[in-house]
Amino acid sequence: MADTLQTLKKIIAEKLDRDPESISPENTMEDIGLDSLDTFDVIFRAEEEFNIKVTDYQAELKTLQDVVNLIDQLIKEQHPT
Repeated sequence: MADTLQTLKKIIAEKLDRDPESISPENTMEDIGLDSLDTFDVIFRAEEEFNIKVTDYQAELKTLQDVVNLIDQLIKEQHPT
């Protein structure tokens, strides 16, 4: 979802004090400048923002798009319409 991507870009941009438009879905967490602790913090903030619970997220979260996909999947699972 586009909203998920925009929200994550905003969270990351605030954390790193940079322009959200400089962050693309293809960027890896490392490219963006996030280490594993920063990534954990972003996931924690996303949990609050989207009212979801993320478990065992480290599996294959290499790019921002991977995180978006995970969050969208969890929203569908945890908040079915």
